[in-house]
Amino acid sequence: MRAFGVFGALLTAVLLVACSDRADEPDDAGIPQAAADVMAKPAYSTARWLYYFADQETGEVLAENRSDEMVFTASTAKNFTVGTVYDEIGPDTTLTTPVYATAAPQNGSVPGLVLVAQGDLAFGGRGAMEGRMDNTFTATTADHVYGDVAPNAVTPEQDPLAGLDDLARQVAARGITRVDGDVVIDTRIWETYAGQEGPVPSIFVNDNLLDIEITPGTGSGAATVHTTPATSAFPVRSEVTTGAADSAAAVTVSPDPADPRTLVVSGSVPEGKPHLTVYRIPDAATWARTLFVEALARAGITVAAPALASNEQSGLPAAGTYPEQNEVASLQSPPMQSFGTMILQTSYNTGANALLCLLAARSGSTDCDDGLKTIRAAIDKSGIDSDAVVLVDGQGADPASTTPKQMSGWLTWAAEQPWGDAFVAGQPVLGESGTLGLTGADSPARGKIAAKTGTSAAGDPATGRTLFNVQSLAGYLTTDDGRRVVFGLSMSGGTYPDVLTALVQSNDDVAAVAAAFQQELSQ
Repeated sequence: MRAFGVFGALLTAVLLVACSDRADEPDDAGIPQAAADVMAKPAYSTARWLYYFADQETGEVLAENRSDEMVFTASTAKNFTVGTVYDEIGPDTTLTTPVYATAAPQNGSVPGLVLVAQGDLAFGGRGAMEGRMDNTFTATTADHVYGDVAPNAVTPEQDPLAGLDDLARQVAARGITRVDGDVVIDTRIWETYAGQEGPVPSIFVNDNLLDIEITPGTGSGAATVHTTPATSAFPVRSEVTTGAADSAAAVTVSPDPADPRTLVVSGSVPEGKPHLTVYRIPDAATWARTLFVEALARAGITVAAPALASNEQSGLPAAGTYPEQNEVASLQSPPMQSFGTMILQTSYNTGANALLCLLAARSGSTDCDDGLKTIRAAIDKSGIDSDAVVLVDGQGADPASTTPKQMSGWLTWAAEQPWGDAFVAGQPVLGESGTLGLTGADSPARGKIAAKTGTSAAGDPATGRTLFNVQSLAGYLTTDDGRRVVFGLSMSGGTYPDVLTALVQSNDDVAAVAAAFQQELSQ
């Protein structure tokens, strides 16, 4: 199920418009022929199309069909999460992660160091040291957060350890050369949240992933592996072979039963085609602690405790009671807009849930679910029908639902807020960026649709067929004469013979319908 959700973030849909008085299907008379042809395909004989399009400035309804019916949001729910963060915290707000000595330095020595995590998603990587957060998701590549499922995933170009190295240099600049005790990562700002793709902690280094880049050998020779970041935290042993150039990569990563810290990479990759996979870190605090101890060593600071020890928080003082005079380093994040844009562009589920946790923390709670209360308050503030919105997390996992009309109402309200420009600018763009960059490159609507994508799908293990609970899109389109249209769109119930066909066909078909209607509204 998670694989479907991730690929839905990578291969996703656009929008469609029609006018209809019929409850079961759109009225073909109100649909451009190209769009009607797509809707008539066998895959959609079981589907319903729900949509609502309105002029953002005047509110005039331009087209709608079943717009008051509830339907799964999938990842379009991230519009609620990111919008609420901008409204509650602000797109220009930054996070500051401090490091404290457990006592004042004496003769270049401190008893211990504590890094107090604040939920910084970049933590110096992705260009964060320059005040931005680079997005490596393009029209032909996927972000490394999908490296275990996407064959075209790539690693971010920036050094993921830049933030830790900067903190270590600051500690050294204070004249500290030894840590006589331990180094601890304090993650207590929120309780680790159980997300769909794994734990959501308050500390992120390289998105809590070990990137494993595999270089094929020649002929049937052994492949070699290189890891990012370079660390002793997880030694990697390659058992990967090289297959024919036209073969498909099939790689697994698993802990060695004899030594769970050692990762064994096995399988095969095609000759001449380097391959990226990732290992998702199960204990982010211990991961960050090891990486910080290694960074301190690079800065010339000796730590008495071993680098590979577990992160032990039991001896920490009460949260929020660190003496200000004991701060020895700090790291400032890029602005919140950078986080929001990255999450919207890549449909980063863990990041969206981290924003949910951040909202909870800002309200004084360590329970991430309390972030939903803040989102709910923003929904009430927007004036849409709160009863027509169901959310269970920050990412839009099933059964998160709303109606096309209410989603459009939220988007209209968001665009009119002081932070509205940042919100709109962060959306994926058809044929150009993010999850919409994978489709529509040759469309006349390229660059004129900016919207969050969403997919929820399930496979039938007996037949291999795939059901799309929803392929959705929610955002903004611009007509050729410059009018902005706000919309919510869902295709629900399409069925396909297999997963690959489903992923490709649903994406391409809905994008084609969207392009047809963007052109129609431009007439």
